[in-house]
Amino acid sequence: MIEAIKSFVIDLFESHRTRKIGFITGLITGVAILILGFFNTLFIFLCGVIGLFVGSRFDSKDDLVEKILHKLDELLPENIQRW
Repeated sequence: MIEAIKSFVIDLFESHRTRKIGFITGLITGVAILILGFFNTLFIFLCGVIGLFVGSRFDSKDDLVEKILHKLDELLPENIQRW
């Protein structure tokens, strides 16, 4: 019985996988909006996207701190830079 359920779930996610992931994501988002409200859900989503971006930068072996400092050197005027 457990093997049948396991094979059913595996088959379910192997066919049209992205549709099912999109459906589950939409369902979770809808429930979160109903429970938490739109702006709280939006804030949580934005925090997740920022975390995903920062995490992907750390995974790519790039030196994130050096890139940020280099970008600040380009953006800030000479008299504000302290390093």
